[in-house]
Amino acid sequence: MSGVTSIDRAGARPTVLVVDDDVKFLSFVARTLKRGGFAVLTASDGAEVADVLGRHTVDVLVLDLQMPGMNGFEVIRSLQQPLLAGITPQAERPRVVVLSGRDESDTAAFTQRLGADAYLTKPCWGDQLLATVHHVLGHRH
Repeated sequence: MSGVTSIDRAGARPTVLVVDDDVKFLSFVARTLKRGGFAVLTASDGAEVADVLGRHTVDVLVLDLQMPGMNGFEVIRSLQQPLLAGITPQAERPRVVVLSGRDESDTAAFTQRLGADAYLTKPCWGDQLLATVHHVLGHRH
């Protein structure tokens, strides 16, 4: 279930790819980000990420950890290997915001060691999500 919002990259809104196997939560996050002014793409599992990244420029990846097949940890690892992630050498790796039901500091620290830029725990408020996405985008050079 991939959803694509078309954008014009010249005056583009930042694009966020939301990956979660919980359809209701995926819909909530996508609506929140769209209301916040972002272009939004969606994927229902980790295996779809490389396909989406191969076809679209993505600025931020909002990622669940617990998914069937390729989990969030594996997705973060794959982003460190551009060819596997479908990222061209010219493209910068998207920022990663983990949005997980695991409220464990060791899990948060581990995802950050893997390359995640931020960690939020489900459920989270829409304002908190938007602030976090804006924050990680602010670290772009």
